[in-house]
Amino acid sequence: MRITIATRIFVALTLVSLVILTLNAAVTRWNFERGFLDYVAQQEADTISDAASDLAELYRVDGSWDSLQGNPRRWNELLRPDDRRSRPDRRPPPPHQPGKPPPHDPLELERRIALLDPDGEVIAGPAPNKKVDRSVPILVDGQTVGYVTIAPRRQLTNQIDRNFAKKQERSIYLIAAAALLFAAAISAILARQMTRPIRALASGARSITAGHYDTRILAAHGDELGDLAGDFNQLAETLEKNRVSRQRWVSDIAHELRTPLAILRGELDAIEDGVRTFDSTTHKSLQAEVTRLTKLVGDLHDLSVYDEGGMDFQRERVDIGALLGTVLDNSKNRLRGANIALTRELPKEAVEVLADATRLEQLFANLVENTVRYTDSPGSLHVTCASDSDTVDLQFADSGPGVPDRSLGQLFERLYRVSASRSRDSGGSGLGLSICKAIVDAHGGTIQATHSDKGGLLIHIRLPLTHERGTGS
Repeated sequence: MRITIATRIFVALTLVSLVILTLNAAVTRWNFERGFLDYVAQQEADTISDAASDLAELYRVDGSWDSLQGNPRRWNELLRPDDRRSRPDRRPPPPHQPGKPPPHDPLELERRIALLDPDGEVIAGPAPNKKVDRSVPILVDGQTVGYVTIAPRRQLTNQIDRNFAKKQERSIYLIAAAALLFAAAISAILARQMTRPIRALASGARSITAGHYDTRILAAHGDELGDLAGDFNQLAETLEKNRVSRQRWVSDIAHELRTPLAILRGELDAIEDGVRTFDSTTHKSLQAEVTRLTKLVGDLHDLSVYDEGGMDFQRERVDIGALLGTVLDNSKNRLRGANIALTRELPKEAVEVLADATRLEQLFANLVENTVRYTDSPGSLHVTCASDSDTVDLQFADSGPGVPDRSLGQLFERLYRVSASRSRDSGGSGLGLSICKAIVDAHGGTIQATHSDKGGLLIHIRLPLTHERGTGS
């Protein structure tokens, strides 16, 4: 059986309310009984005060307690509260007439009130418990002639009192039951209100699963559920961007592969039809397209390996200034052939980083090749390398054409090209700068593109140092 969170919250709140109301009802009932008994005890205190007055009058008339000594019927008649309240002269009641049943004593006074002489000896009634019973002195002409004691009641005996107590008890339970129903209703509302964001998240998750990545949830709460809704919206936005990127990625790859394959097929069809002969020119054309395909597939493979974190980096201490100088020396002929002038500012002392030298060579070679492919002739490339206490800064600044502001943030995206000046006619795959970014990220550095003061593109790279410098030329 599936129990929802709303049901669990409702049951939990209702049970808590039930426990609280039950305890409250029990405490209220106990407190009422104690308070009501205290109230009855106060009434009985007034009763024994009246009894003391009656007994004082009896003693004044008789001059002793002989009429009560050994005469329980006379004692019980004296204790009848109705007779005592109805006699304005407060004289003792007349003797009980034989043949009639004794009057009902609802307060059970004959069992609880006792008459003692001045020495504390029992004259009439039960033996008192001096530690618990309340006593009132009987005074005649200022002299104590005895005491009236009464034992406290442990429970209600009067039917009227019991009925009143039961009525109050029923009222307490009815109020508790009504409060429990009200608490259950509030609990149901709260449970539904508290689980509304969860239901919205569940609905949004199902929508995302169905491929509707434009689904968003209103993050109206400022609590953890609101944070969760915000995280969900960010996840949905990321998934939507990834879907768009993946669709564009597949479309671009298909286009990139289609172009050299179309050329290859056209060349082969022409040779097969006899339109062209298979000579050195045809061979070079076919070889160029195969090379282009090979490089494209290789770059795609490298990027996929970077994405999966499976690239094996052989990290070691590398003098990055010397390594950069070597790559620039090897690129002189390539730059000279493109009519691009190279200038450099490299450190004279060794600047060491913990890196894979082969991957750094690939990084620098890709940046130089990017300049060769997309910089107008004649052009220039200025390379600098400088370090501070924590990082090393490398800059590759070339001459025009420049890159529009809207394209600077997209240069490191895969297969992205700026129109016109950076087109497929230059022979690039559109993956070089993406690979550069992957290499820099893998080394814990940053790379960004801005405008250079030469009118072209400035690639700025920051890599962490090993905090230990060597010396060298």
